[in-house]
Amino acid sequence: MASTGATNASVMIALLTIALSLFEGTSAFSNTIITRHMTNGPAILCHTNINTWHKMSCGSDDYDDDDGNTRQRGDRRDFLSVAKTVAGAVMMVASNSVVANAEVMRAVGSAEKSCREEGNCLEKGDWDGAVGWNWGGADRCDATDPRCGPDGQLRDTPLEGAPVPSISTTLDDATLLITHVVTMQLSIGKGEKVDVQMGLYGQACPASVQQMVDFCTLNVGLVTNSRLMLEGGYGVLSTPVTLTKSGALNEIYPGQILDFGVASQSIAYAKAVNKAKAGNDFLPQRRPDSQTIASEASPRPHNVAGLISVAHNGIGYGGTEFEAEDEAFASSFQITATAMPSMDKAGRRVIGQLMNAESMATLARLSSSPVNRGIKGIIPGQNMGPPLIKVTVNNLSIASLSKSETSP
Repeated sequence: MASTGATNASVMIALLTIALSLFEGTSAFSNTIITRHMTNGPAILCHTNINTWHKMSCGSDDYDDDDGNTRQRGDRRDFLSVAKTVAGAVMMVASNSVVANAEVMRAVGSAEKSCREEGNCLEKGDWDGAVGWNWGGADRCDATDPRCGPDGQLRDTPLEGAPVPSISTTLDDATLLITHVVTMQLSIGKGEKVDVQMGLYGQACPASVQQMVDFCTLNVGLVTNSRLMLEGGYGVLSTPVTLTKSGALNEIYPGQILDFGVASQSIAYAKAVNKAKAGNDFLPQRRPDSQTIASEASPRPHNVAGLISVAHNGIGYGGTEFEAEDEAFASSFQITATAMPSMDKAGRRVIGQLMNAESMATLARLSSSPVNRGIKGIIPGQNMGPPLIKVTVNNLSIASLSKSETSP
């Protein structure tokens, strides 16, 4: 039954491709160079693209194609008519597919599940599995339910959190000193609030931890531009970038990673000052100088769930580094939901850990909650995305600990 759905999807995609090629001028015919013969002059170029045809006037109803054949001039309406016909065919195929496969569309078949697990739906031509659609949207679980999984299916019971990480490392069996505890209150959806406690290793990586503390402190944040700009100097507007203003869980790698940060500095600023847009005078903070932070080694590997991780160069460098400055802090720090040796290979640094069972339970829940994959869902092996239900940072508080208070 899955192959029937894939065949219908293939036909629909082929027809849509033809329609798009007509509109976009990508067909072989639309790229033909057409000339017009004037009554008293040489042939002149009318157009090279079907989309500009209706804007040209060449003074005759005939033209010669590349083969020297005389043809009647077309009109954009001809192509709109063809596109309309193709669109009608697409709708007929889609309608027939729904009728013929009504029962199949109530749930994901075994083929779709198998290729999603293997990450090769496109290679197998299983379009339903590649796109990641669970047919029968009414049957999906409520994403706000702690038992709702990333596949849209409801578990019998909520997931249990992994054990709280030990502060004894596996590198040299040294005990890590937790110098700060950050309590991050998250809002899940419209009403639910949960607390996540993060302990930071301020002795092992002081520069990285101080950067994290500043990033999580209201009215402090990270400032890389001139401070005169914070007061409207130089004719521009700027503000510190901080997790306390529009911080959110921006990306979930199901069962692996939670990715937190500020998706857009301009949007965060506009929201803070109650404006629709930041305006052209707004200047986002640049990525911080990374020389000192980059010299710090990771005090432990990414070998368990519940570890706080930053990029090798620190906060502001968690993405591809090709993002615009406005989006440089979208991936500021990550929390592991399982052992992630690939993060060690990427040169990331562990700067802390979750502190209690409640935080670990929240980690397990969020890392297995439904995601809005969008276009990423059709790329083999790419199943991450923003949470289907928005998860935002509602409040942050920071406490400094003495040496006797370091045990999680």
